[in-house]
Amino acid sequence: MEYKSLYRKWRPQTFEDIIGQKHITQTLVNAISLNRISHAYIFSGPRGVGKTTTARILAKSLNCEKGSTPHPCNKCERCIRITDGYSMDVIEIDGASNNGVDSIRELRNKVNFAPAEGKYKIYIIDEVHMLSQGAFNALLKTLEEPPSHVIFIFATTDPHKIPSTILSRCQWFNFRRISLADIINKLKMIAKDEGLNINDKTLNMIARSSTGSMRDAESTLDQIIAYCGKDITSQSVSEVLGIIEEEVFFEFIEAIIKDDTLKGIEIINRTSDLGGDASQFIKNLMEYVHNLSLAKVCQKEILNLQGIFIEDRERLLKQSKIIKLEKLFNIVDYLAEAERKMRYIRHPWILLEMLVIKFTAAESYSLKEVEEEKDEYFLDFSTKKDILISGKKNTGTREEVPPKKKIQDKIKSNEGSSIKAKESPINLELTQAWPTILDRIKKTKMAVYSFIIANNSITIENDKLIIGFNKEYTFHKESLEKQNNKILLQELIKEKTGRLLAIECIINNNSKEDSFLEVEQENKKKAAKTRNEENKERAERAERAERAGEEKDNIKKRSNEISKDNILIKESLNLFEGTITEEK
Repeated sequence: MEYKSLYRKWRPQTFEDIIGQKHITQTLVNAISLNRISHAYIFSGPRGVGKTTTARILAKSLNCEKGSTPHPCNKCERCIRITDGYSMDVIEIDGASNNGVDSIRELRNKVNFAPAEGKYKIYIIDEVHMLSQGAFNALLKTLEEPPSHVIFIFATTDPHKIPSTILSRCQWFNFRRISLADIINKLKMIAKDEGLNINDKTLNMIARSSTGSMRDAESTLDQIIAYCGKDITSQSVSEVLGIIEEEVFFEFIEAIIKDDTLKGIEIINRTSDLGGDASQFIKNLMEYVHNLSLAKVCQKEILNLQGIFIEDRERLLKQSKIIKLEKLFNIVDYLAEAERKMRYIRHPWILLEMLVIKFTAAESYSLKEVEEEKDEYFLDFSTKKDILISGKKNTGTREEVPPKKKIQDKIKSNEGSSIKAKESPINLELTQAWPTILDRIKKTKMAVYSFIIANNSITIENDKLIIGFNKEYTFHKESLEKQNNKILLQELIKEKTGRLLAIECIINNNSKEDSFLEVEQENKKKAAKTRNEENKERAERAERAERAGEEKDNIKKRSNEISKDNILIKESLNLFEGTITEEK
């Protein structure tokens, strides 16, 4: 007997057999029962979720010898021919290879012929989005008013490529990815029928690798059976699919948490030596970090939806408590960028080694450097801003201070970080922590840092941090008010002080305080003015020196013109260092 692949052998033959598409099968069953059959359907969705299978079942339901029924018998000649693919009334067309105007013109000539044996002539066009624009236009009139015995079923993975004029003439059904639980249940049924010795964890690995496609899962299981026979282990599945054991990623993240650079690089080299694929490593690591993030911020029950087993779940929860969410986000960003660059690099494992160095050695060194000694840029840019105002504003006249000293005073007041609020221990703690919070914001998201430093006042009222801006900085205010920027600032304040403050941004209409950016601009103008004055003075000195040199040269020239015969005059000039103003 000829061997059939599992996905062909286990292809659903009735609407009840189709899994994960209840919203579509129920609609079609009701439409057949109520005799409300449309002349054209579009089935869209990812690969392997049942589009063509549903189209064939619909064709059998309409042409079964029992008459139109939502439950085809699958035993009559018509059903068998449709199932085997040689029915004269069900024509399956590949849209990729028949995408020209001539193919559609030929189809238009054939639709007028009556069906050979059934009630309907059904055209199933796979990958219909591959038709050319001319082919779609040629099909338009026929699709709008086809003969009463013709039904079109279009299957596609890219419905956005289909013209809206076609979409508007069809009933559109969007197929979903099949859930992990449904795929596992179907694989268990297949494994039982095939007599396979396989556990739930191994089935889970196969189902997760299929990414919601039932056909992919069945094909993978078929391949694994060919590799290791009836006894299937997780190790065999890992070897066939290139999946790296979960334990490797647990150890890898553990090394990053402990800043153990050597251990992290050792894991990378060990995986590489065992023949692992760098691209697969990145995908699996990204999935692990994603699950770790869910474990950190969500309820435990959500991990069940990810197909994570109890022992792995407990380990994830334990590890999620000792790693910061910010670091997890940064790791995912780096992995996404590494995946993009991987195709251009000869040795892709280098990117993963650099990941270890970045999140162990480099990050810890950067933090130490900030704590021990602020870099020069931070001193020039960050600490010059008088971000926080203490006490009441002085209403009297200010003492005239040179511009340079004013800037230095603002630097000192910024480092002191006084906040206009009642002097409670909590407010004093925020005052002391503010420079560190600014530094963290600068390293985490430079844009938010630039928005904050444009303020001209920061005050605390109850549990609210109020940041004031001049009218010129409305853009900075609106940008800082965005939800993700506020959350970042709130999390950093809470991390340093243990206190959750609401963030409010306002416009100070009558503020007399200069913002940091205004001080910077004023300072630049004065510095430029000083440089211009210095250049002007330097040019004048050069001009005077040049005139003096010319005068001296003229004196020497006139002295040399004295007649050589007048030795007495010449000696007198040399003795008294004199000059002749006029010779008569």
